[in-house]
Amino acid sequence: MTVSDTPGPLLARLGRPCTAEPVRLAVVADPHVAVGEHGTWKVAHRSRALLERAVDRADAAGADLTVFPGDLTGDGRPAAFAAVDEVLADLETPWVAVPGNHDVPKTFDGHDSPSAGAFESQYTPGLPSAREVGPVTVLGVDTASAADGSLRSTWGGRVGERDRAWLADTLPTVETAVVVLHHNVATLPENPGGKWANFPLEDADAVREVLAGHEVPLVLTAHHHVPAVADHGATAEVLAPAVCSYPQAMLLVDIGPEGTAVWLVPLADATEVCEARRLAATGKPLAVGVAGLVDRRLGALPLTDRGPEI
Repeated sequence: MTVSDTPGPLLARLGRPCTAEPVRLAVVADPHVAVGEHGTWKVAHRSRALLERAVDRADAAGADLTVFPGDLTGDGRPAAFAAVDEVLADLETPWVAVPGNHDVPKTFDGHDSPSAGAFESQYTPGLPSAREVGPVTVLGVDTASAADGSLRSTWGGRVGERDRAWLADTLPTVETAVVVLHHNVATLPENPGGKWANFPLEDADAVREVLAGHEVPLVLTAHHHVPAVADHGATAEVLAPAVCSYPQAMLLVDIGPEGTAVWLVPLADATEVCEARRLAATGKPLAVGVAGLVDRRLGALPLTDRGPEI
């Protein structure tokens, strides 16, 4: 791929995954689609339009698979899911999704939301799921809900014993694994405590043990709204930016003989990006913190640049 062919700034170049047959994944994270709402640092009034652009970019880029790592909706309202369905009806690329914490019912919601089972039935039957894309198998796991209802009062998440066992049983059977979760395995080093503790998985240590035991090359996560790369030994975790909020972008992940290149693909024009950053930088403390983390990483691209492992 020449410089003129690049779809956006290079976020990361990784030695693994490395495959003889090229595979391109589009990663569309945290669109937070809302209906009839305006403002907040998640820029509700542009959420549907930005998801529409992401769908168009995935198709135009010739992605082999589009991955939605959660928070398709901003609040789980049926009207928001209906809007998502209308947009996804135009997506020609095959796709997979996992739920985010905003896609499943919460005790603090002031409205009815479809159940976690309804999300699975509509968007990703058979969770946890395995989807083959050439030599790559994309493994999707629900981190946003639990059978015992214990995640209904928090926007935190976990993989859980059952799905960790599923990963441990499935990983040895696939050639090249890419694991997709909504919640993060890593904690960004700048993050203080408080609400920031809800970003990483409650069982992150146990999940890292499974990943390390099978030398999983790549994990794709969302939730943090911050583009980032974290190392877990043999595993690289790529945190996808949010479609809805600053920097309003998606990822293209190119896996091939020279390793993996991760491209940051802008979805908004300069005016829209300025608006999104202003809403974040003048919003609640969490939003201000996210804006600062995004600024730091956008100013340091690429976040990692290493060649294929020989």
